[in-house]
Amino acid sequence: MDFPMSKFAIGEQVENVADDHEAGPVVAVFPTVDGSFRYAVDTSGYGALQFFTEEKLALSLASRGSA
Repeated sequence: MDFPMSKFAIGEQVENVADDHEAGPVVAVFPTVDGSFRYAVDTSGYGALQFFTEEKLALSLASRGSA
């Protein structure tokens, strides 16, 4: 049986592209019953988590420039 893989991993810097472009690291990934994923993102840097669907996130522009 094949299991879907999440698009983002814990520790990756992501950005909310659907609304106000909040960014932060992924701190948890949760599979849903329909086979998609939700992500807990520390957008404020103080442990206040926000939860996003995969469709609303992209790699943060700041993380693309660093390597």
